[in-house]
Amino acid sequence: MNGSAASLKILISDSDPALHAQVRALSDRIEIVTPQQVKEQAKLLEGIDAAYGGLNPSQMAQAPNLRWYQTAGAGVNGLITPEIRERADLVITNASGIHAEPITEHMFGMLLMVTRRLYEAREQQKTRQWRGGYPFGANVTLLADKTLGVLGVGAIGGHSAHVGRAFKMRVVGLRRGGASHPDVERMYTPEERLAFFAECDVVMNSLPLTGNTRGFMGKAELAALKPGAIVINTGRGATIDTDALRAALHDGHVGAALLDVTDPEPLPEDHPLWTTPNVFITPHYSGAHPAYDERAGRIFLDNLRRFLAGEPLVNIVDKQEGY
Repeated sequence: MNGSAASLKILISDSDPALHAQVRALSDRIEIVTPQQVKEQAKLLEGIDAAYGGLNPSQMAQAPNLRWYQTAGAGVNGLITPEIRERADLVITNASGIHAEPITEHMFGMLLMVTRRLYEAREQQKTRQWRGGYPFGANVTLLADKTLGVLGVGAIGGHSAHVGRAFKMRVVGLRRGGASHPDVERMYTPEERLAFFAECDVVMNSLPLTGNTRGFMGKAELAALKPGAIVINTGRGATIDTDALRAALHDGHVGAALLDVTDPEPLPEDHPLWTTPNVFITPHYSGAHPAYDERAGRIFLDNLRRFLAGEPLVNIVDKQEGY
């Protein structure tokens, strides 16, 4: 993408010396710039050609030579401003795919906590009680033969579908365009959302937040779910109407909500969602794992090699769609 022999200034937010060494090994043209240097000399932004994190939209506006920006995560909310959309020569890539395994494991971990009543057993352990008949026995639920609805069949949703099948669940999906997936028995489009939700015993939502997905699960969608359905959200909190979700929980139509993301976020201490019955909240860490930085770095290095060679980049964000 940049075929000149001049030096290539790349801002790298990750301070790992090993990553910096790998970057320098790709080309002697590369000059690494750090966020601290930019903080001390704002005019450095004018010469930045590419960046791996470390820039907000305001700073990007001060970097007219910026041609490629790689995020360390998958979400780009708040980054894609109208000004960024208009910059046709600026390519944004993300770390899509890096979250598939940890978020899937997190969702199934939360799901099993509820279906196998593990949280109740833990509370019993704290008080040294042994009551195996009640609240267990007939009160636990099998995942086998239940219908899992995967809302957003990207990297995370696709892996979730695969794991769901391993639990012998029937898997249906909803994705823009309705393209098939090998682990999804039936795929729906957004226009068919009510029919999709009507099939679901469990919904795993990993939607990104865009103009089309904000409030995607509202009163009508929640009402379409099977009675007692479990709603899981690890995408973005605002893809679900919080008030509608609370109402569906209070009247018992939704059996439980397992939320790693909320709207608003972070959730204020006095927000009623904290005490809504059958809500289980984790503080937006479902994508975390010890090798996260290493995996994200590998994606960046692969794209940097492509950038230097003038080859197409991977994980290009559609700036108009917002993901």
